[in-house]
Amino acid sequence: MNNLAKNKLMIKPLFILVTLSIYLVSCKSDDDSLPEQEPINYEYTQEEKDEEINRLKLYIGNKGYENVQETSSGLHYIIEKAGNGLYPEESFKDNVICHYEFINMETEVLIEATDRTINEYGQVLDMEYLIPGLQEGLLLVNEGAVIRLFIPSYLAYGKISYGEITPKMNIESKIELNIVLRP
Repeated sequence: MNNLAKNKLMIKPLFILVTLSIYLVSCKSDDDSLPEQEPINYEYTQEEKDEEINRLKLYIGNKGYENVQETSSGLHYIIEKAGNGLYPEESFKDNVICHYEFINMETEVLIEATDRTINEYGQVLDMEYLIPGLQEGLLLVNEGAVIRLFIPSYLAYGKISYGEITPKMNIESKIELNIVLRP
């Protein structure tokens, strides 16, 4: 028997031995388990929503904004300039091209904004993937409009955090809706 044939015969038992060893080592007893942790509740109670709305109204009042309107969901907005074109559809299948800025209302730090020097019309956004507060706000205006949104955290990023997004962060957003793209 040549060396190649001997090696082939040894590979199968060796594979079985390694697999069995891994299985035995990976088994653990009941007392090795980690203590159970309470799952994080990302849902908002009505009391928490009311707290967010109160923080939002305090911010709006302190900034001196007037003619602020409120939707049934708690989104607050001011239409700063009326538009004259297409409205995005409620199916959220449209893309919109707009300029925007997002501000953390607690810190008043700019989170993100479009750069007009790069594109005069703005950024393309897929309505389907926007946070609920932006979706709702964009449905209120048509092409050419400018809207200022005051988005409670439960209509924004909620209780999660990543990057500059902090849990329960309310957002002020100014959006200039330039173009609605239908699929």
